[in-house]
Amino acid sequence: MRVVGVVGPKNSGKTTLICEVLRVLKEKGLKVAVVKHSGHPVEVDREGSDTHRFQRYADITVLSDVKGRTTFFYGTLDLEEILSKLEADLVIVEGFKEKLKELNIPKIVTVRDGEGRELVDSHTFMVVENMKYNREDVVKEILNKSVVPTYNLNCGHCGYNCREFVERLIRGELSWRDCTLSTEVELVVDGRRIPLNPFVSKVVKNTLVGMVSSFKGVKNPGSVLIRIKKK
Repeated sequence: MRVVGVVGPKNSGKTTLICEVLRVLKEKGLKVAVVKHSGHPVEVDREGSDTHRFQRYADITVLSDVKGRTTFFYGTLDLEEILSKLEADLVIVEGFKEKLKELNIPKIVTVRDGEGRELVDSHTFMVVENMKYNREDVVKEILNKSVVPTYNLNCGHCGYNCREFVERLIRGELSWRDCTLSTEVELVVDGRRIPLNPFVSKVVKNTLVGMVSSFKGVKNPGSVLIRIKKK
């Protein structure tokens, strides 16, 4: 999973830009998730409703309506926790300006009549001003500059810390594939990502896929998730 951000002032075209990008990515067959930060409270479960009452006692509440739409209600989550619950090829984050900066996530800045230029920094790989852009160019840049979220792991395997890595990526000196976490195996221990070099990743992948493929009902697994919990 890779992540990219889109930030800008109100009515600068962030959502429109993201929807244009989503349309192209869907045509390419990619699975994409969107995370939006709202600047004002959003009431998704009115007070007194069954869902609202469940939330007083349940850690997770799931609401499924007659149209088959499903909504998951959690408690308060920060961006790291939200991303950890998503499974997608690409995640586009709208807003979360400070968190994107803190987590070293590359971003696009939308500017309207000059407003928003103060958001441009060393992690900005594209500035879209007054909604003037080529959709294919934006998609190409997103696919090149989005990164595997490292949450400031700073493992050093690439030769840099996470902030320096992203800055060099944006300047075109590195590829997102140069990050150790870009391997096909993701190891998370007690909520913390553990870097695996390509050789170890390949050994782990081949071992697990070979083992799981021998189970009844499993054929050519695309992904494997194993959780080990203490008794």
